[in-house]
Amino acid sequence: MKTIAIPQFYCGPSGRKGLYNRQEVGLARAFAALGARAVVLYPAPGAAAPEFEEPEPNVKVWYLPVLALRSQAFFKSWHILLEEGVDAVHVMGDNSPGVPSLYRFCRRHGILFYSQLGALKSTSNHGAARWVMDLLLRRNLAVYRKTPTYAKTPAVAAELQSLGVPCTGLMPVGLDTAIIPDVPAEKPKLRGILGLDPAAKIFVFVGRLDPYKRPLDLVPLLQAAPGWLAVIIGQGEQGDELRRALREAGLAARCRLIPKLANTAVHVYYHACDAFVNLNDQEIFGMSLLEAMYAGCPPVARHAPGPDLIIENGVSGLLCDSVAELAAALDRADEAMGVAAQKRINEHFLWQNSAEVALAMLSAKGVTGRG
Repeated sequence: MKTIAIPQFYCGPSGRKGLYNRQEVGLARAFAALGARAVVLYPAPGAAAPEFEEPEPNVKVWYLPVLALRSQAFFKSWHILLEEGVDAVHVMGDNSPGVPSLYRFCRRHGILFYSQLGALKSTSNHGAARWVMDLLLRRNLAVYRKTPTYAKTPAVAAELQSLGVPCTGLMPVGLDTAIIPDVPAEKPKLRGILGLDPAAKIFVFVGRLDPYKRPLDLVPLLQAAPGWLAVIIGQGEQGDELRRALREAGLAARCRLIPKLANTAVHVYYHACDAFVNLNDQEIFGMSLLEAMYAGCPPVARHAPGPDLIIENGVSGLLCDSVAELAAALDRADEAMGVAAQKRINEHFLWQNSAEVALAMLSAKGVTGRG
């Protein structure tokens, strides 16, 4: 049985126990379902000792003490890979400065190192931090040139090629269906439960109310789409500004703003609404986009690397450049598009797809498992 480790280099909240949609755990489940064993390594800054949990057979999650510099984790040792009998590491490290040390450890101990990358350049708001991270990226590129390197989107594949890194292929991010609740009720019943107008056309926006998600564009969008109501789920630094702008434009009555909601309830809104809107023109992927499409909620999205890959324009959703185009697209979204969106996710954007690609590559490389 092959054992694949999935380390996380980001020191933010994404790996905390109890958090919804931990991507590494979703991928680990997919490996286990295909007959492999997966070990997830999450950084735990300030922890006195390592801890682990085993949420299901052949899935083990470690929380390891690390040194932290802002959002970047530096693991004190990679010896855990030997203890767990790891055959390969699946690295989503992008520009993380801890990547080279992991590569050197794997090379010394005969562990196959490969990557699934979603971004290379730093997106920090601080110029100095961005400069340092982009400088350190050169070390990672030297690693990626020597190892199998997959891109999450065609845009990243093109960037890798421009930086002299041979791209092994596309390996998109996947959806973890194990954490998605079953919502059996039909749309009219759901709207009754949620207190939504059963006859209205309603779109849903789910995401941070921060500048990069472009939430303030909801105001001109609603103005350009007078026949639509909106459910807006999220919070962030532009939340107050958005509420004020909606009031000043006389649009508050056409919106339901929900700062925070359990994820099980968010999925109910996907099923109850007529369309999902994604406004971010820099969207690397978009997990809420995947979730909405999986629920059969047709997406209307700005062109961006993630939506451009996920959505078949005019079939499983609609891609747009401007607010005016988004407004017009809302009236073109229909149930048939929602069915196609659901089919698109099931066939191409589950973690099982990523795991299948990875395991095929490992077999081709002669990795058979140490157990």
